[in-house]
Amino acid sequence: MQKLGWIGTGKMGVPMCKRLMDAGYGLYVCDVVKANSDSLVSMGATFVPTPMELAEKTDITFSIIPTAAVLKEIVTGENGLAKTIKEGSIYVDMSTVDPDSSAVVNAAIEEKGSKFIRACVTGSVAYAEAGTLGGLNSGDKKAYDTVLPMLKVLTDRQYYLGAGEEARYMKIIINMMLGSCMQAMAESLVMGEAVGMDWELMVDAITDSAAACPAVRFKKERFKARDFSPMSTAEIMDKDMDIALDIAKKNRLAVPLASIARQMYSSMGSTGRFGLDFSAVLLQNEDLNGIKKT
Repeated sequence: MQKLGWIGTGKMGVPMCKRLMDAGYGLYVCDVVKANSDSLVSMGATFVPTPMELAEKTDITFSIIPTAAVLKEIVTGENGLAKTIKEGSIYVDMSTVDPDSSAVVNAAIEEKGSKFIRACVTGSVAYAEAGTLGGLNSGDKKAYDTVLPMLKVLTDRQYYLGAGEEARYMKIIINMMLGSCMQAMAESLVMGEAVGMDWELMVDAITDSAAACPAVRFKKERFKARDFSPMSTAEIMDKDMDIALDIAKKNRLAVPLASIARQMYSSMGSTGRFGLDFSAVLLQNEDLNGIKKT
């Protein structure tokens, strides 16, 4: 099988790489923190120190990284893969970044005669481990068809949305809704606490109701245990809500629910909660309403 490149071996990247290796693909891996790749190297992956060196060795490279600034650095920076990417090769980025930054990266890749696939994923670490992420894809259709067998190893459903930045927009649309939904959940739980509802029974009833989206149902036991260890952090949600509001501003759209939710996630940074799961927005709502609970 082909040997692939992978940049970004963090919480999401490692289980995704393991799935590719279990499917028989060889991997060159790259991360700014070498230790992040140790488990993959022990399985047979080859560590490469820079994206530039990695691009020399592969025809298909994947990445999943935290921010647009990092994405632009690994592509157009001093040791960026755009310096050595081969003509006819494919670069697949699975991160959540703003469409404008993505377009800049696309221009740099296409200038080298290569193709750029935006392959955003929906779901957290547990879904990455199980291969049940959702795939939101856009870019050159022929290149997408080429990498689809690999995407099917990582995701259990795929949407091809168009030739441009459609995948980036769709991921932000979904995350905007998810962030607003979790804020609504937090408000509802606070009201129940204020009137004396039994905590576990309340969580059971809400997550079994028509009001509960799958993401809320998934966190049922975590809410009951008040477990806010991170699956997807508040800091990441704050970043995504910022992107959503920027898109809304550019298109002169009113998104009042998202605007309020974004303020709650942003405030988690000032209270030392950015590293918690984004569902910990509940704690901000409890603070706001004077509710103290261990």
